[in-house]
Amino acid sequence: MPMRPTTLLSSCLALLLFGQGCAVAPDYSPPDLSPFMQDNWQTTVNNRYTPNQPDSRWWDQFNDSQLTALINQLFASNIALQASRERITEAMARQGVVSADKQLQLAAALGYTRAETGDETVTMQMIPPGKTVDIYSAGVVAGWELDLWGRTARLIEAAEADVQSAYSDHQAMLVSLAAEMTLAYVEMRSLEARTAIISENIGLQQKSLRLAQDLYLAGSTTGLAVARSERLLESTRARLPELERKIVRARNRIQVLLGKPPGFDVSQSGKLPDVPPLLGLGLPADLLTRRADIRQGLYLYQAAVARTAAAEAERYPTLTISGNLTLSSDSLSGVFDPDSLFYSLGPGLRLPLFTGGRIESNIAIRASQTEQARLALEQKIIEALAEVESSADGVIYSLQQVDRLKKAATAAKKSVTMSETLYQSGLVDFFQVLDNQQQLVANQEALELARHQALTDVIQLYRALGGGWEQATTVKNPESTTPNAPAQE
Repeated sequence: MPMRPTTLLSSCLALLLFGQGCAVAPDYSPPDLSPFMQDNWQTTVNNRYTPNQPDSRWWDQFNDSQLTALINQLFASNIALQASRERITEAMARQGVVSADKQLQLAAALGYTRAETGDETVTMQMIPPGKTVDIYSAGVVAGWELDLWGRTARLIEAAEADVQSAYSDHQAMLVSLAAEMTLAYVEMRSLEARTAIISENIGLQQKSLRLAQDLYLAGSTTGLAVARSERLLESTRARLPELERKIVRARNRIQVLLGKPPGFDVSQSGKLPDVPPLLGLGLPADLLTRRADIRQGLYLYQAAVARTAAAEAERYPTLTISGNLTLSSDSLSGVFDPDSLFYSLGPGLRLPLFTGGRIESNIAIRASQTEQARLALEQKIIEALAEVESSADGVIYSLQQVDRLKKAATAAKKSVTMSETLYQSGLVDFFQVLDNQQQLVANQEALELARHQALTDVIQLYRALGGGWEQATTVKNPESTTPNAPAQE
């Protein structure tokens, strides 16, 4: 007996309700990262820091308005950041493509066919021999694949994780670029400070050269004193072109970060920022939320787990409900006649029997990618912890070096003043004055290099701690359905 429409519809609804509750893999659970999380930092200078959370807008700690303005401009105009925003848009669009597979698919169909048969033609289309027939049709085709085993749901979960991964990558780029800008700015200011030191000492050495020349003309010293004065002066002058070259390179780097062509005026004159006070490090476990690259690793792992589950679901049958509603007639005017209506509705089952190992190989690929994502995440956490430890120690040791070099530079300046006074009193020779001037240049340059290194270590520490994206995010976080935190003990 033919199946009545109501019976057919009831059967399809029953299959639909049954199919929505099945799954071949358990829900995602975050990896256990507790073996990599120590209770506190192991740095040898841990007592110099506090467990307080570091500042989010860490670049403001340098109290340099030009630096802050450059970073704000960076967030607005950096080309790499613009590209990362587009990757978020792309990931969201891909999520939409995957999500559409779970929805009813409808398509309109319009058609016209002319068929002509010969007098002896035999066809299966019920067209009599020797006839010409025009067929007009209009209708709607529908299809719906039931997600019996959760395959589509897992692919949607993976796509959502991809969106969050792209967003986390954008946040990580914000922190990294802010650090790159600060490093370039600090380098430029350090080079300018060293240039000023060299220029000041050139003036001092020119004065000594004139004195040596006057004494030589008066017969009070030898030509060797004049030659050594000239050598010291020209050696000092020779440092300027290299410093200027590096300043141009640092400015060009800032221009690139701002997305500007060479020649753009990046800043006014200024001084090297002071090293900010020591900051709080927080706790090692805080890196899981502060470091955007670690969060990205978690989302990549989740996406890989979901795709593995989707691959496993391919082993099982797929059930599709298809429908077709068509109006067909041999005349255009008869297309919309109710008597020309034709419809079909029913389920279709597809079971993979032999695929040549494709399904199992795909599962193996996805499982390997999941393991790779887990290992990459663990490696990223280990590297992040090591970066914080190394940078925290580096800041302390750099500050110690700065303190000692300050004392050395102060002593060197006193030595120059004293040797000049003693020379004028005839108690020391002119060569001692030149030696002290040479040591002054060396000590002052060493101090500026140490200050630059201390600032570099502070910047690297802030980058290692991962903060800054909270206050600087330039795109809205897409809605996430994956808020799970990693397992810890």
